[in-house]
Amino acid sequence: MQVNHEGDDNVNDLISVIVPAYNMENYIEQCLDSIIEQTYTNIEIIVVDDGSSDSTGKICDMYAEKDARFVIIHQENQGLVKARKKGLSVANGKYVGFVDSDDWIDREMYEFLYKNLIETKAQVVTTGRFLEEDKTYILEDYMPSGIYHPQEDEFFCSHMIFGEDKKIWGITPNFWNKLFEKELLMKYEEMVDDQITYGEDDACVYPCMAFAKTVSVTEGCFYHYRMRMSSMSNSEDENYLTRVNLLYLCLKRSFEKHPLAEVLIKELDLYMFEFVWRGLNGLWGIKPGIKIPHTLMDMSCLIGKRKIVLYGAAKAGQNYYQQLKLCGIHNKVIWVDREYRKFQRAGLPVYGIDRIEKNSCDLIIVAAIKRETYESIKKDLLKIGMKPEKICWNHPKDILTCID
Repeated sequence: MQVNHEGDDNVNDLISVIVPAYNMENYIEQCLDSIIEQTYTNIEIIVVDDGSSDSTGKICDMYAEKDARFVIIHQENQGLVKARKKGLSVANGKYVGFVDSDDWIDREMYEFLYKNLIETKAQVVTTGRFLEEDKTYILEDYMPSGIYHPQEDEFFCSHMIFGEDKKIWGITPNFWNKLFEKELLMKYEEMVDDQITYGEDDACVYPCMAFAKTVSVTEGCFYHYRMRMSSMSNSEDENYLTRVNLLYLCLKRSFEKHPLAEVLIKELDLYMFEFVWRGLNGLWGIKPGIKIPHTLMDMSCLIGKRKIVLYGAAKAGQNYYQQLKLCGIHNKVIWVDREYRKFQRAGLPVYGIDRIEKNSCDLIIVAAIKRETYESIKKDLLKIGMKPEKICWNHPKDILTCID
């Protein structure tokens, strides 16, 4: 199944795009439309309807009636890993991509990925992504863009999971913003335990990249990841650590065979600490009464300050507030954010920036991961009359950097 576009010197390879779907009737059409409209047209679209009880399956069948590139598989609900394996088992493409059924992609995505993969002779090519929440955020990997040879590149292996300063991710572990050589992908997806429910992508994607002859990391962003509350892993699970251990064992078995096994397993150990940290903070179902902050703040700036404002309620701000709470001084702090209503709905004691009183606060701590974010906030604060010496920012320190 190949087409030769008029004017092209070469025949383009078939790309199989696999879409696992389960009860996504509200989103599946936007997803499939975005794949149909790809500028790279030599694709087959394999939708695995994993036992949907809504109209997802019927919608997929309607698309197949209109477009011969569709392959629709209906099966009883067997979980994400088996759905992906089923899609791979019928894929005819030389290369494979994935799209989650509640997300969508830009028209140029597979043309960009394919051209880059051919030019660099890579087995895996990866891009950044857009996070779609209340507004659109651009999220790029911490791994510098470039061409890597992972089986002999210690830098790649030590930064694949975690980037500089141990910020997650070095390369995001998801299937959906990448294009894979099918032969390589099938080898490592077959090794994934069907029972894995935490890190289903990670269990295959990281070994694929680690054992690829060449990986191309690009700066492009084409994939739109829809952040939904129902898709977030916030529910308690008393078997959490047991499930995480399945992921650990799967990755460890793969990494032990790598030429740079020692480097990869060290990163894997830090990665597992990250999962354990999440479990202790509630996902395991235990309730110690406190939260363990992940991003640490420099507390020295608080000495001698009575009236303090904490600016920012995203990840860094929430971790800072946890530290202040552990120290028993959170009641002396006014916590503000421009999007305070969103955080109030989540139950956090966050207020609008109109709570900042120009003359009464001694210090404004800016909770921001990136310096660019801090600089933008600082400009806003200066505009409302805050003195620069009252504005404090230090690059947040990740708890993983404290582990030897």
